[in-house]
Formats: sequence, structure tokens, C-alpha cells
Amino acid sequence: MSIREDFEFINSDIWLNYTQRKYIPIDDIKYRLEKLKLSLSDWPDLKMRILAFRKLNSIPLFINTLEKKFWFFPSDCIMEKINYIEHVGNKLFEKIENSQSFKEEFLKNSSVEEAITSAIYEGANSTRAAAKELIASEKMPSTKDEWMLINNLRAMGWIKENSILEINKEVILKIHQIVTKNTLQGDDANFSGEFRNDKVFVGSHEGITFEKIESSMNEVLKLTTSNPRYLHGLVKGILLHYFIGYIHPFFDGNGRTARTLFYFKAMKNDLKFVELLSISAYLKEHGNQYTRSFDLVKENDYDVTYFVDFCLDSLIEALKKVERKVKYLIDISSLKEPLQLSPTQISFLQKIALNKEKIITIEAYANDIGKSREIARKELSDLTKKGFLKESKDSRKFTYKLLPAVLKERVLKYKT
Repeated sequence: MSIREDFEFINSDIWLNYTQRKYIPIDDIKYRLEKLKLSLSDWPDLKMRILAFRKLNSIPLFINTLEKKFWFFPSDCIMEKINYIEHVGNKLFEKIENSQSFKEEFLKNSSVEEAITSAIYEGANSTRAAAKELIASEKMPSTKDEWMLINNLRAMGWIKENSILEINKEVILKIHQIVTKNTLQGDDANFSGEFRNDKVFVGSHEGITFEKIESSMNEVLKLTTSNPRYLHGLVKGILLHYFIGYIHPFFDGNGRTARTLFYFKAMKNDLKFVELLSISAYLKEHGNQYTRSFDLVKENDYDVTYFVDFCLDSLIEALKKVERKVKYLIDISSLKEPLQLSPTQISFLQKIALNKEKIITIEAYANDIGKSREIARKELSDLTKKGFLKESKDSRKFTYKLLPAVLKERVLKYKT
């Protein structure tokens, strides 16, 4: 092919539609030949050409220890998704930062949501309500499922407290130790915070030879930290997630460790908004696509673009959920004048809307708003009379719980 023909090809509908506007698996393009006015006899050459152009314009991600040449193609659609996520994510984070009434509760709730969905995705037998009740109670976990939940929450807390640390072997092992505490069984229990020393399989994929784990992980950390080519912080985090899955350095807990490392890597690249998002929620709903994105990498000559694309879609969906949640909380403010609610009552409704299972006492509310017990009692009593709360008496104390349906109905009625 001449330079002119190559130039024309990268401006053709085939290239623009199936590599730039959407990153379509190469074999799937075969089923669009009729639409492209091509025949099956054209396919072998076309397939080789698409693959060649993708690879030539990719960012190499070679792991010499494994003798594997992974690569990433920064397609237009990939870059558009990254720009959208960063723009919307930063705007949302700014909104929450500027909202003193529910900022702290929102950030805490986000960590709780990811901890819960990650545990459930990994097989923990729990409901969201039961999980939130366990967290609110601050009781010591008593089962493996409860430990998975609490460990995930502690891991998210640990990476926030230790964001100054560089991601290295010790940090990875520490995160694994946190997420697997009291959840491993049999001989695996000796490997909490330790790389495996034997074979491991996940579905049809075999983790790499255990003797090569440490050296390959060192290469991965270098690729995602000091790559000679530009990689956006989100891509760095997603690649770290992928390679933990591919290498599978642990007997168990690889998924939880990989997702925690994604958050850690993104935060270290100043992408603070990622702590608002629950990527595990999307994985739980689209588990087959998640698995398929891993398979597509191997089926397409180790092209990790497919996995990156899937993860970016998961972040976009997570952002949309956060957008809806933030809008709802802000809309609660519209109840202030028509229902004659105080600023502290509005703030309380916003906070408790994030934690519907929470039960509050007069003393706790008084402490929260920094006012006397009598004022706190009157405000809670007023919210009860107006239908927002259900009042109960427990061990001589009055307790209050949100009636979410009433709050939602009032917000819909009065929102500006």
C-alpha cells in the first residue's frame, strides 16, 4: 500500500466508524461487510489492515517478564469518554465540596456504597440494608461476609489516609491484607498480604507462573507510573486494575485489591471525584461484559483498549447515578420555605436521605446541629408531624427514622 492509500484508509468510514467513533472488536466488523459493500473475500486483508493500523498507532505496554506485548489504542471515542468523565466528575466534586450541609455525609456514603457493592459482587451474602445497618452499628464483624464488607470500607479509608505513599509492592500487599482479613479459608489464610506460591485459575484464565509475580508486578508499576508515552490518570488506574486481574498475584482477593488500587491510582493523579463513584455497582450489573472485556484483550493480540473502554463506560454510568443523587439532595432545599423548615432540618433531611436505614436519637441530633436537646426535640417532632419521620420509643429513648417515600413525594411537589 502507498502512503496515499494509507492516508485515505484512516479517513475512510470503516476506520472512522469502527475504530475512532466506536472501538469495535475486529471480528465483529466482519458482520458489517454487507453494509460496507464488501464481500467475505475482502475480509482477510481488511482485518490485517485494521489490526496493523491500530497497533502502529498504539501505546506499547510490553511486559518482558511475561514475553507479552500488550498495547493500548487512544481512540477518539476513548479520549471523548475520558474528557467527559473528568469534566462532569470535577463539576460534581465541586458541587459537593461547596455544599457544607451534606458534603461529609456524601463522601462517607460513597465509600460505603462501593464497600457494599464490591463485597456483594464478590459473593458476600448480604442485602444493602443489612450491610448499612452493620456499618451504622459499628459492631465487630462475625462472619466472612461481614468481614468482606468492613474490610472493603477500611481499605477505602486506608488509601485516603495514605495517599502520599507511592504504589509499590508493600502497598499492594498491605491493601490485600486489609481486604482479605478473616475472609480466607484453609491454607489460603496464610497468604493474607502475601503473593501466592502455586497455580491459580479464574474461569479459563490461569494466573501467571508464581515465580514471575514480583518481577512482572514491578514492570506493571513502572508502565503505569513512568511510561514514556502520555497516559491519562484514569487509564493508568484501569491498566493497574487489568494487570492485577491478568497476573492474578493472590490466591483470593484479586478483584477487591484491583478495584482498590484503581481508586488509589486515580486519586494519586488528582482525580478526587473517583471517590464519589461505585465501579463495583456497574460490574455487578454487567458481569458478563466485564468478563468479556478481559477475553477480548487476549483474543485481539493483547489489545487492552477493550478493557479500558468497558471501564470508562462503567465510570460514566456511575457518574450519572451520582448526578441524580446530588440533584435530589439539592432539590430537598426547595422544601424550606413552603414547609417552613429550618436550615438544620433541611441539612438533616439531606444527610439522612443518603442513609435511609439510619436511626437517630434526640441526643445525636442535638450533638449534630450543636444546639440544645430541647431545640433538637422540637425540630425532630416537627419533622415527624409533617410526615417525614417515624417516631418510636426504644429503651426509654425516642428514636426517629426517615420515611423515604414521603420525602421523595414532597421534593417532587415543591422542587424549583
